Amino acid sequence: MPRPTPAPVPEIQRVPGKDPVPETAPVSEIQPVPDELVPEKDRVPGGEATPRTDPVPEIATESAPLPHAPVEPEPPGEWMTVGGVAYRCVVLCFLFRSRGGGREVLLGLKRTGFGTGRVVALGGKIDGRESAVEAAVREVAEESGIELGRGELRDAGCITWSFPAQPAWNMAAFLFTADAGSKPPVASEEIEPRWYAVDGIPWTGMWQDAPYWIPALLEGRRIDAHIVMDSDNEGVASAVVD
Repeated sequence: MPRPTPAPVPEIQRVPGKDPVPETAPVSEIQPVPDELVPEKDRVPGGEATPRTDPVPEIATESAPLPHAPVEPEPPGEWMTVGGVAYRCVVLCFLFRSRGGGREVLLGLKRTGFGTGRVVALGGKIDGRESAVEAAVREVAEESGIELGRGELRDAGCITWSFPAQPAWNMAAFLFTADAGSKPPVASEEIEPRWYAVDGIPWTGMWQDAPYWIPALLEGRRIDAHIVMDSDNEGVASAVVD
């Protein structure tokens, strides 16, 4: 059978006023670059010059480590605003110990300041730009003489109190728990500390909102609560505890 004749290759049309398309030389006709035209540092001894290559930048992969976020959150400051309402930032810390086969929690009779005459948890206001943890460690030491490390505190949640009749009393408390071990508390000018069995809390001597949320904390649950006080600043108008 006769072999078909290949079709002729059409000529490249030249556009007037344009540079002609350069024709590519066959690979076999490409000549190496003369040594004298290659920088000395790029020459290969005993062979033909090799083209200079720049290092290829590394491409980050998904396994590359990412920057870590700060370990501690931004300090809350002395005041915070929630829903357009200002709250004074405070901390409360509940210390526990084992005694006689049961658990006890350290509370104290308030001698001075806000809540004088009531049984309260250790704690107080956050000062300046200290963190909530720093404030809790400081307040526990000042009120009971018990020195705690920052790593000994456990986050127990947050609670806010609204006093519609006295907005300056609004507070947002960061809650913590810790094990006191065998460290004995010492009375201070502000607090007279005392151990109570967890099933023997003196509710009648505490703020009236205490029974709404402290039992859950004593069970080890994390608290997220909002308390609205009555117009007399004593009773509880409403309480939402999660």
